[in-house]
Amino acid sequence: MESIRVDAGQLIAFCTEALKTTGLGPDDARVTAEIIVECDMREVSSHGVVALPNYIRQMQKGGIDVKAEFAIEREGPAYAVVNANAGVGQLTGYKAAKLAMQKARQAGVGVVAVKNSNHYGAGASYALMCAREGMIGEAFSNAPPTMSITGGRGRNIGNNPYAMAAPAGRHDPVVLDMAMSVVAAGKIVNYAAAGQPIPEGWMLNKDGLPTTNPDDFLAGGALIPFGGYKGYGLAMFVEILAGVLSGAGLTDEMTSWRLKPDVPTLTGHFIQAINIEALMSLDEFKARMDRLIDKMHNAPKAPGCDRIYVPGELENIAYRRAQEEGVLLAGSTLNGLAKMAVDL
Repeated sequence: MESIRVDAGQLIAFCTEALKTTGLGPDDARVTAEIIVECDMREVSSHGVVALPNYIRQMQKGGIDVKAEFAIEREGPAYAVVNANAGVGQLTGYKAAKLAMQKARQAGVGVVAVKNSNHYGAGASYALMCAREGMIGEAFSNAPPTMSITGGRGRNIGNNPYAMAAPAGRHDPVVLDMAMSVVAAGKIVNYAAAGQPIPEGWMLNKDGLPTTNPDDFLAGGALIPFGGYKGYGLAMFVEILAGVLSGAGLTDEMTSWRLKPDVPTLTGHFIQAINIEALMSLDEFKARMDRLIDKMHNAPKAPGCDRIYVPGELENIAYRRAQEEGVLLAGSTLNGLAKMAVDL
């Protein structure tokens, strides 16, 4: 089956109904579905509906508790520590971002450390929540080991993604969302599903040798950190914030949400909201952001380059197109959703 475009509203409704079959409440199912579908709308398909069958399998087998309490264990004017109690990752990220913004409105900055959560999709979802409310948002999450480290062999640390978003005026928010490996594991899974080789430089096989076979990942291969020791160093500090500071599982103490759906992953998150109005007027900030973006757009172009983009701009363009024309879904993703619907 070839890729086709699907109406975003209908896709959200489909995902909501599928999630409700697990016992997840209607409102929680809707929020979770919207966050998942937004990834596809931004063409970050590795974190979109392709993962829905696995999330639902986790809910059915007990790795995700659909009735979990979002429990605040420690709190102050500008911070909170939350136990997600193995709840839905997207729902946990949403609530944590809301709480961080609530505190930032009062204290100027709000930070929320979360333990005992699950895979929450793309961190940009939560950073963007803050940007849309006139704040700067940051979202960190740790993950089970899938990445090699400098001088190491095998899987030693998670790809530990980091996301940041800042609002602008005439322009869309600037958004950075990146894994610490060259690419996220989900992209390699997508290549495997499509039966396509991955580019060189993405992964090592279980013996520590370069490979272009995506199937080597499930056989124990390791992702490569971007920039060598720099990516490794950044992954360490995400682990410190999202794992050490939150009280979550660390590296090999965590489990894979894809491979062990019956076991909570012990994932940790760290979400920060910065209230721009505490530092300068929001209008002034947005005007200065527009100036910065214009400077990037108007920079001298390298040979063969027709247009310069700022971080997140391609995804913002894809999002608007998805609103107008529908969400682009691969044939393999549609087949997976169809099979899931039959099984539910």
